[in-house]
Amino acid sequence: MSLTDFLRCLLGTDRLYPWIEPPKLHLRTCLVEVSLLAPHEDIDREHLNLIEEDITRSNYVKYPLVVDVRTFIVLDGHHRLEALKELGFRYVPVFFVDYAENYVDVYPFRKDVKVSKSSVVYKVLAERSLYPPKTTRHIYQGISILSTFTPLQLLEAPHRYSSTLLIAPNIVCYGW
Repeated sequence: MSLTDFLRCLLGTDRLYPWIEPPKLHLRTCLVEVSLLAPHEDIDREHLNLIEEDITRSNYVKYPLVVDVRTFIVLDGHHRLEALKELGFRYVPVFFVDYAENYVDVYPFRKDVKVSKSSVVYKVLAERSLYPPKTTRHIYQGISILSTFTPLQLLEAPHRYSSTLLIAPNIVCYGW
């Protein structure tokens, strides 16, 4: 069964937010309100502290989180997400990919846990639970996740900047 068919069985539609049009966000970097995002892995507190220190010291976020455009599940960047939430930011930089496409693969980091795209989606949306930290590894074939060096001041008030393209009240995209 394809992931879009799996989503239709699980949600009754091929996306979590019906007002989002995946083609408008696919392979784009945007600032997204944290309340829309759903992590699929827990975090390691020690690693989180290092990430928080790095973000605070540098005053920017080097890489965007990688998020599925259909479900808003965080594929990569759980520690960055949690660090930014703890630092009080409402928006985070996100690069959207389509988990239903073949260019995204998932592999287990742990030998004791089997993972697939469907199991990740089911764990988050149906079970409402998380895998342990560093359980999955996502590979993006033919796509490079480029650093954006997003300044923290941009995360505080993304709607203030004139070069914004408002996709929805809680998703702001730029001409990056």
